[in-house]
Amino acid sequence: MQPRHDQPRSPRRRSLACAFIVLFAAGTPALTRAQDDRKTATTRDVISFGVLGAKLQSRIDAAQLGEGVGVSVIDLQTGARVIEHRADALLNPASNQKLITAAVALIELGPAFRMRTGLYGQIEGDRVRGALVLRGFGDPTLRSADLVDLAQELVARGVRSVDEVVVDGSYFDDKVLPPAFEQQPDEVAPFRAAVAAMSVDENAYTLRVTPGPAADAPARVSLEGEGYFAITNQIATRAGPPNVVAVQATKGDRLSLSLSGSVPPGIGMLSYRRRVEAPLEYAGHVLIDALKALRVQVPRRVRIATTPKGLPLLATRMSPPLASILPSLGKDSDNFVAEMLWKTIAAERVRQPGRSEDATAFVLDVLKRRGVTTEGMTLINGSGLFNGNRVSAGQLSALLASMHGDSAVRAEYIAHLAIGGVDGTLVNRLQATEPRVVRAKTGTLNDVIALSGYVRGPRPEQAFAFSVLANGVGGKQQIARALADQIAVDLAQHLWRSQAR
Repeated sequence: MQPRHDQPRSPRRRSLACAFIVLFAAGTPALTRAQDDRKTATTRDVISFGVLGAKLQSRIDAAQLGEGVGVSVIDLQTGARVIEHRADALLNPASNQKLITAAVALIELGPAFRMRTGLYGQIEGDRVRGALVLRGFGDPTLRSADLVDLAQELVARGVRSVDEVVVDGSYFDDKVLPPAFEQQPDEVAPFRAAVAAMSVDENAYTLRVTPGPAADAPARVSLEGEGYFAITNQIATRAGPPNVVAVQATKGDRLSLSLSGSVPPGIGMLSYRRRVEAPLEYAGHVLIDALKALRVQVPRRVRIATTPKGLPLLATRMSPPLASILPSLGKDSDNFVAEMLWKTIAAERVRQPGRSEDATAFVLDVLKRRGVTTEGMTLINGSGLFNGNRVSAGQLSALLASMHGDSAVRAEYIAHLAIGGVDGTLVNRLQATEPRVVRAKTGTLNDVIALSGYVRGPRPEQAFAFSVLANGVGGKQQIARALADQIAVDLAQHLWRSQAR
C-alpha cells in the first residue's frame, strides 16, 4: 500500500513556558513573562483546563487505539500543559516531520532566503566556448519553463552554438535517494522523487500518449528531456479502455522506458507522471531541448562534473523566497521540497556538499538551542516518508510553542500550515470549526495518522499548540483521524465558548 504524503521518557522542560506570544502580533518570548502569566491564571482557568483535559482523555480512551497514541496540548497564553497522554512516547511522525524541517529552515535560512540556478561559461562571438555549465543550488521550484527562460537569456546574448553541456550539482552530495526511501525500491511514483542540487520539475517526468492516426497504428509518445530516455514504444491504437504499461530501468546515464498496451482512437492526450532516476542528467537534457527549440546548435550528450568557481554567469534564475515555498510542506505535504530543504540546510549551515546526515545533526542542535528536548529523538530525513524518524508528541508541541513565541518567524510559520476546512490536506476536514481557527500539519502512512499545529481563539492571546501522533493504526486509520480531528474541535470549542469571559 502506497504511503501518502503526507522508550525512554524525557523530563518535562520548564522552557515550554516561554510560549506566550500574541498570534500574528509582535511580542516578547521571555520566560519571565510566561511565568508571570502562569502565576496570575485564575482558579476558573485551572478548573476549566482540568475539565478540558479530562474530556480529551475520554476521547483517547474511547478510540481504543492502544499504546501507540501520543497527545500533547499546551496553552500558549500560560504555558500550561492541558493534557499529556504518552506525550514522551517516541513515535513515527509521518509527515509531521515536515514541521521540524520548515521550522529549522525558517530559523536558520530566514523567510527571504532564495536559491539560485545559473548558466555559466565563456562566450566567444556567437558561441559558448568549452562548457556551458548548468549549476543548481537546491531550488525545489525550478520548472522546465524556467530552463527555457535561461536559454532565451543566452540567445539574447547572441549565442547560436554550444560546445558542451555540463551539469554541476556539487552543492549537494551525490546520494540522490534520501534516507529511508530505499524501503520501497520498486516505487516509481513522484512522491518518492530523487533529490539533487540541480533538479527540474521536482525530478519527475510526464509521459504523454496520444492515439495514432488510425486503428492498429502506433500511439504517439512525447517527453521533455527526450534525450535522457531510451524508448521502446509498442503502444497500439485499439478500441477499448486505455491501458498503458511503462517499465523503466536505469541504462547507463539514460532511462530505459519500455512502453506497451493500447489507447483507443479519438481519445485526447493521456498523461502519466513518474520519478526520474538521474536528476542531473535529466535536467541537462531538458536544457538541451530548450536550446534546440531556439535553434541553438548543441550536442546530444550531457556531462556531469564539478566545475571551477569563477566562470562568468550568463543567465540566472532566483527561486521565490523561502516563505513562499514552505506552504508546499505545510499545506501540500510535498516530500520532494522537504528533502531539498533538508539538504539545503546542511549546505548552508554545515558544509558543502550538503548531506542528509549533516542536516540531521544540525537540526537536532537547533532544536536543543530552542529549548526543545531531543532525548531519544531520531531524525533521518526531512519529509517523514517511510519508517525511520522518531519524535514524541511532546517534542512537537514544544517546537510549535517555540515557533509561536518567535516574532521573527511566527507569522510565516503559521501561514505555511493547512487551514482546517479551507485548503491543503485539511480542505475536507475540520469544516465545522470556526473559520480559519485550526492551522495544522497532517501525517499519513500505512499505520500512522498524525495531526499537529495550532488552534486559535477569539482573542489574539488565546491559542493552543497541539500534537496527536497515532502509530500501529493499520485498519483503524479512520478512527485515528477522527480522534485527531475531534481533539482539535474540542480545543476550538473550549476557546470560543470562553470568549465572553
